[in-house]
Amino acid sequence: MTQNAIISIFILFISALVSQIFGQTVDPMKPVLVRGDVTAVSSDSATLNANGKTVKAEFSEKTEYKKISPDLNLRSATPSSIADIKVGDKLIVSCLIKADGGCNAIRSYLVSSAELSAKEAKEASEWKTRGISGKVESIDAINRTVTIKVSGLMSSQSVVISFKPNAQFLHYADDSVQFEDAKPTDFLGIGIGDMLKAVGDRGADNTTFTAEKVLVGSFRTIAGTVKSVDAGKNEVVISDFATGKDVTISTSKVTTFKRFPAEDAERLAGMQAAMLNGGQGAGGGQGRPSGAESPRQGGGQRPGGWAGGQRPGGMNGGPRGGVDEMLDRFPTITTADLKPGDSIAVSSTKEDASGHVTAFKLLAGVEPFLRLAQMGSGKGRGNRGGLEGSFTIPGLDGSGF
Repeated sequence: MTQNAIISIFILFISALVSQIFGQTVDPMKPVLVRGDVTAVSSDSATLNANGKTVKAEFSEKTEYKKISPDLNLRSATPSSIADIKVGDKLIVSCLIKADGGCNAIRSYLVSSAELSAKEAKEASEWKTRGISGKVESIDAINRTVTIKVSGLMSSQSVVISFKPNAQFLHYADDSVQFEDAKPTDFLGIGIGDMLKAVGDRGADNTTFTAEKVLVGSFRTIAGTVKSVDAGKNEVVISDFATGKDVTISTSKVTTFKRFPAEDAERLAGMQAAMLNGGQGAGGGQGRPSGAESPRQGGGQRPGGWAGGQRPGGMNGGPRGGVDEMLDRFPTITTADLKPGDSIAVSSTKEDASGHVTAFKLLAGVEPFLRLAQMGSGKGRGNRGGLEGSFTIPGLDGSGF
């Protein structure tokens, strides 16, 4: 069991105890653990938000104060005092529950919000500089490797992921892309079609990667034309390009909500067409998305804009080849900005029994990419079916899922 897995289980254990506190009668003579964010501090107490419940931890001269590192390693505990506790910090308190719901603190473990923020910033930087992300294409259970497709601005590349002996595995919750909601898993928890992010070391030829931290999500990608918008409910109904069926999309949990500027979408789709057809555009130069120019082939520029020695999938100069930087520059929109007739694509949960999905990433202005996919599959512009998930939209998968 890896350290992160142990931490996650520890947190789950504490959450279960908190549930016991608020859902059942608690033995006032048996200490329990309460974990929460500090919302107020006085000379003899601290008020916590514990899973949405307010708990007042009351201190006495017998209370023992400890400070622990952001990784919740109790072995790292050092002496502390009530003066060290600040609003915004996290506390884990061993206490005796009172009849009024408060608790008499026996021992208090402090996690500094400043140290926690520094740790999160360091980890975010590590995921960006030493990370890789893509969709799982195949799994080799015998050799314990998976192959993912890493998408760049104009192309994609298959990369074989192997795992260090002590690799840490986490799986996103089915309805969340929040890191804190991820649960411990293992190699067997990875499935074909899953989105996978990893931190580790790249091979010299950029076709292999050895992972030490792995984060997996069982999501799906959908594209279609907006039929109706309910901004009040944060819901959008689309006609799914792949099936022609209506799909209701909840946008309440979208973390990346962007629109491709029309000229950028046409240009990138045109470059994709050139890549697929040896620099001639879709259908040998016939049917390239309207308004898109063919990439120049002279001056040392490789087809599709592989400047210098850049490899497919943006494997040089960062794992995403500028995809996330590109999205950052694009306009951020809201549900209210969507209109019937817009072409959108989402990364989302799997469809529930009522035909609803919850989107985590939504990109609008993607019509040129879907048109290209239709042309590539032999479908005319008027035929909206048959994509079968074969469309490639820069930024839809990979980082940020």
